[in-house]
Amino acid sequence: MKKVWVSLCLAALCGTVGQNALAAKQQKVEFNWRAAPTEEQISTLTLREAILRAFARNPKISEAAAQIRVGEADLDAAESAWYPQISLAATGGRSHTTDSSGSLNNNGSGGITLSQLLYDFGRTGGAIDEQHHLSEAYRFALYDTMTTVAQDTLQAYLQVKRYRALVEAAKNNVASLEHVKDIAHMRADAGLSSQSDVLQAETRIAGMHATMEQYRASERSALAQLTVLTGVVPSALPELPQSLLNQQITLDRIAYEKSAAVRSAQAKQEAAIERVRQASSNHWPTIKVQAGRTRYENATRSYWDDELQLQVEAPLYQGGLVNARTRAAEGDREAAQAAVEQSKLDINQSASTAYADMIGAQQRQTAGEQQLSSAAHTRSVYADEYKLNKRSLNDLLSVEQDVFQADSSRLTALYDGWDATVRYASAVDNLLDIMGIDREATSGQTLPSL
Repeated sequence: MKKVWVSLCLAALCGTVGQNALAAKQQKVEFNWRAAPTEEQISTLTLREAILRAFARNPKISEAAAQIRVGEADLDAAESAWYPQISLAATGGRSHTTDSSGSLNNNGSGGITLSQLLYDFGRTGGAIDEQHHLSEAYRFALYDTMTTVAQDTLQAYLQVKRYRALVEAAKNNVASLEHVKDIAHMRADAGLSSQSDVLQAETRIAGMHATMEQYRASERSALAQLTVLTGVVPSALPELPQSLLNQQITLDRIAYEKSAAVRSAQAKQEAAIERVRQASSNHWPTIKVQAGRTRYENATRSYWDDELQLQVEAPLYQGGLVNARTRAAEGDREAAQAAVEQSKLDINQSASTAYADMIGAQQRQTAGEQQLSSAAHTRSVYADEYKLNKRSLNDLLSVEQDVFQADSSRLTALYDGWDATVRYASAVDNLLDIMGIDREATSGQTLPSL
């Protein structure tokens, strides 16, 4: 009998050692938190590639993906309550037992216990359903995070394109001012005007160079932000996809049920409902069957203690604990319901604002194009009249300023419209669909890759 007891102890010890060895084998490489984020130089960066690189680089997406794995583990833990529970127990040392037949001194014991849950009036089922809903909430939270990261990346991409376009507009204006300076220089050499016209043109050129350097500084800042998001420094950025401008604008029929943010909040509400069911079920008993076999060793004789029992555990009084937990769970449910309404309100506000900005940008762009066409024609007429001494240099420089102002206003309105379009697509949660990125196919256990 002593051999049986020793075998049980060794089995328990080997099981513990085996689990520790498996955990050590699965231990990952130590995370180097001191290392700086990496960057690389590439020739070109498409918009879709920028988004995918941002997905692979952004810690928020990794965190959301890790939360999904946490939810899956919590679900497995909740489902484990329906499986048989097996445990080993072993003791060593002297114990004294006294009953009506006398006393007994035990030197050690060892045994095994098996228990199986039969019914608990919805506590375990509610816990499993709660974790199912939370797993869904974590998955949709990952989708929402992906949309947010894509929006940030797109806006940084647009800022780089915006300032590069403004730099080109400034270069064109400098070239036009250089032409004006050449005309003024020829007129001064011919004695038709003074050298002050040349100096005035040079002053305006210097001012435009200063404006161009301001745009270049803003371009470098925007490029640095894009590099932080994507991990690359691109030399060229291709043109933007026209599919973003072709989306359907329906403020009165926004599909809230397709929004990842709303579905995540709704899944959390359903999980809160399950918590209410769990809390209220604590008024009812738990029924399970338990079997065990224990070996006791003593100086005079050894014996087995066998048991096979149906156990019913029913709480009678706990000082109002069950009712308090039920009220708390009901409060969580109401808060989760309010979160669903808040997410829909946020979508409506963001979409409405983006739509208004989009319409305003389109109107400003149209006005800027008309202004640019008129100013360019006026510049051509003034240049001819200046050569004939019918216009002063101030008139010609003034219309050059009008041309640049119209061109920069047109470009600003153009990229403001792009930015509003991106914000609208992000608000109604179809930004990644437009970009051809399938979140369900490329997320969850794995993340989007290049």
